[in-house]
Amino acid sequence: MKKLINSLLNYKDSGRLQSVYVQSLLRYSTPKKILNALRTEYAYRRRLAYVPSAPYILFLEPLYYCNLHCPLCDRQIFSEARKRDAGYLSLDLYDQILDEISDYLFQCQIFGQGEPLLDWELTKEIVQRTHHRRIFTLLSTNCTLMTPEIARDIVSSGLDHLVCAIDGITQDSYSKYRMGGKVEDALAGLRLIVEERLRQNSSLFIEWQFLVNAFNVAEIEQARSLAEQLGVTIRFAPLRGMEYDTQLQAYWLPNTSAWQEGRKAPGETCYNWPCYFLWRSLVLNSNGNIARCLIYQNVSEYGSPHTQSALSLYNHSSVQRARQLFQKRNVPDGDFPSPCNNCSFFAREHGGPNLDKLQSLSSLSTLPNTVPNSDSLS
Repeated sequence: MKKLINSLLNYKDSGRLQSVYVQSLLRYSTPKKILNALRTEYAYRRRLAYVPSAPYILFLEPLYYCNLHCPLCDRQIFSEARKRDAGYLSLDLYDQILDEISDYLFQCQIFGQGEPLLDWELTKEIVQRTHHRRIFTLLSTNCTLMTPEIARDIVSSGLDHLVCAIDGITQDSYSKYRMGGKVEDALAGLRLIVEERLRQNSSLFIEWQFLVNAFNVAEIEQARSLAEQLGVTIRFAPLRGMEYDTQLQAYWLPNTSAWQEGRKAPGETCYNWPCYFLWRSLVLNSNGNIARCLIYQNVSEYGSPHTQSALSLYNHSSVQRARQLFQKRNVPDGDFPSPCNNCSFFAREHGGPNLDKLQSLSSLSTLPNTVPNSDSLS
């Protein structure tokens, strides 16, 4: 089943296929959602620029601020991107978006560049309002700010899937990447959630996400054993965000054959399929702007539901032009939106050379972020 869905979705993270994609389908399907998703997937497979359906996934950032300073996070490597335009998501704006597209959404994945528990009251409202609309909810947290009260609220909120990002079990290994955090706080937060889930007899799925790097790779088996003791699923994932940078790769990646997905040769494409963000999803930033993808959410903003409908933004001219990057036929001449133009994550048919993430971000002073409206995008 996992292999079939993986091949259908071109989805790299097989660890979340059963717990997120399959569960969202089983729990929250309606005929309307299924028909819409099939039409969206048809458009994705045909690489259509204009999609006559709706997105079925929403990536939502409650707030931009964070209590940690992870060195490969966009907030660190490109700190000026949203320095004057960060903020907290407006609940009124979110209600407006839900009114328009909730009937089509299977999932709402709640995270971004910030830590959602920094304003738990806001995040709780988002979770509850989304759950009320019969949409699968996933929340990701670094778990260092967990309290008994927040743990109780999380378990009772209707949340379906909680990701606890804890990359190590000793302070030395953990703090190499989760800079500014204490592993004892993070593990204590994880335990609070586990205890509260048991107390409320909840079906909340708890995932311990462990980003493997050179400093914590020796702790994998200990972490696996601890996860088994706690009764949570642990997902080991390679550390990414250093494509083409040999110095960063030498520093962060283990000296083993495993966990090397973050190591790419210059110009190499990460995934041999079109960008699914452009077809399947909307990315809503905390400042109320819509971005073209989750990978470059800081610098790929192109419009706001304050002034346009969510569905018109889904087929915005810059999004249609970005989709043309993946069409195998000839496309109209002209600029493509950046950083999509040089994106190395997905296999493009058009545009400029593959650049790594930092190079793409650094090039934005010379590349346009959006393109003019065009009637030729089809």
